[in-house]
Amino acid sequence: MPFDVITIGSAFKDVYLFSKKFRVLKNAKMITGEMECFAFGTKIELEDVHMEIGGGAVNTAATFKKQGFKVGCLARIGRDSAGEDVRQYIKKYGIGDLLVYDKNRRTAQSVVFLAPNGERTILVYRGAAHDYKSTDINPVITKTRWLYVTSLAGRMDVLKKILRMAKSTDIKVALNPGKLEVKNSLKLLRLLKNVDVLIMNNEEASILTGTTSGNERHYLSVLRQACPGIIVVTKGNRGSDVLLNDILHHVIIKPIKAVDTTGAGDAFGSGFVAGIVRFHGDVTRSLQLACNNAAGEVEQLGAKNGIVGRRGPWRKVKMTIKKNYFPL
Repeated sequence: MPFDVITIGSAFKDVYLFSKKFRVLKNAKMITGEMECFAFGTKIELEDVHMEIGGGAVNTAATFKKQGFKVGCLARIGRDSAGEDVRQYIKKYGIGDLLVYDKNRRTAQSVVFLAPNGERTILVYRGAAHDYKSTDINPVITKTRWLYVTSLAGRMDVLKKILRMAKSTDIKVALNPGKLEVKNSLKLLRLLKNVDVLIMNNEEASILTGTTSGNERHYLSVLRQACPGIIVVTKGNRGSDVLLNDILHHVIIKPIKAVDTTGAGDAFGSGFVAGIVRFHGDVTRSLQLACNNAAGEVEQLGAKNGIVGRRGPWRKVKMTIKKNYFPL
């Protein structure tokens, strides 16, 4: 096999802006209950500017590469300078180039406004990453042992093709769907029967299953009926839940001071799957790797700079795993 893992999803060029003058204010009208602000019509001094290559496919490929796997990255980019930067990045780090070029759209880009507490607001241009086509998925994806699939901009036909090809060639699939896939709840739930590891946050899990906020037992039950594999639900600073067969692993971690939370979900999810492969399905050790990978990532600027290598050093995140019986 040419690859151990192929990651599929988006590739971005990101610009991070950091200023002490960015303010986070409470506002009930906002979706999150907060808003990030700066004075209108003024010149804002920045403490730092940082440019990074990111996106779900690139971020997760970086984790697998640092964990010692042979990795390929399939993402859509434009024929522009940002696309060339993406190509040069994955080449530099020894990640297999499976990039698809879009003749009409520019490479996806974002501007990240970092607040002093590490939270951020992101302005996004999705460009080429938002236009996946079924023809982008070719037989090269069968030259691997695992696929790690991130957001496909809601293209359920593309996801269906990926899962069908994987099943026909006995390739294992980890799926971390984006919001646009989650909104197609009925279609997505039907496809989960072919997923080996499902990774979501608790908000996405609630939306997908039509569950009222906070009813975790219900959404876990619905997800398990749809997906026979390992189900991972992250809950921010409240830890995460991992359901395997009839055992629920509830993870509690000691809060970490974050510099930048961008890419934390990618770091956790890819770290967990890397652990599942590396430690032969050991959920506890996989969770340890996932938590350390995410912790290292949020402590540094950028979506990949703090991810851990195969030989560490690990940050030794203080975590507790409680195992409970979860009846069928």
